[in-house]
Amino acid sequence: MKKIISKLWNWVFHTEKGLYLFFGALTTLVSLIVFYLFNGFSFNILGSALSFEGLLPKEVPLLFSFSISAYMLATVLRNVAGIVFAYFTNRGMVFGSTAKGKARFAEFLKFVSSRLITFVLDLLMMYVMVDLIHCGETMSGLLSMVVVIILNYVLSKLIVFKKTEDE
Repeated sequence: MKKIISKLWNWVFHTEKGLYLFFGALTTLVSLIVFYLFNGFSFNILGSALSFEGLLPKEVPLLFSFSISAYMLATVLRNVAGIVFAYFTNRGMVFGSTAKGKARFAEFLKFVSSRLITFVLDLLMMYVMVDLIHCGETMSGLLSMVVVIILNYVLSKLIVFKKTEDE
């Protein structure tokens, strides 16, 4: 048993995929905390209801008498928190980027651009699942996050933190 735990530990903390999984889990945790903090939650656990209303009203007023649903704004906030957290952990701890100056700024722009693509996909998936198909907000958010995490790894590996011949 000790050997299995040691191998698992080494894989998680000494391989790129293991580190991405670990920091991806932490990014997911940060994202979930932000989402549920602002949107609230309601779970039925063994017959007991656990609920929290969230910091936002169900409809958040914007300019010119427009409003946005709390779950959509919470989705925006969870993505911003996830992008910021993921950039710093992925850059140094997962992909070991050493880019400096203009190269680092270009890397950051690629990272944010790739995350904006997955962010739009996340919003689109949430809209389709919640407003059109009428799935629950919680299940839709979790499903959307799984798709986004996988796509984020692929984009980070192949585009954002791609090693050059010099590296």
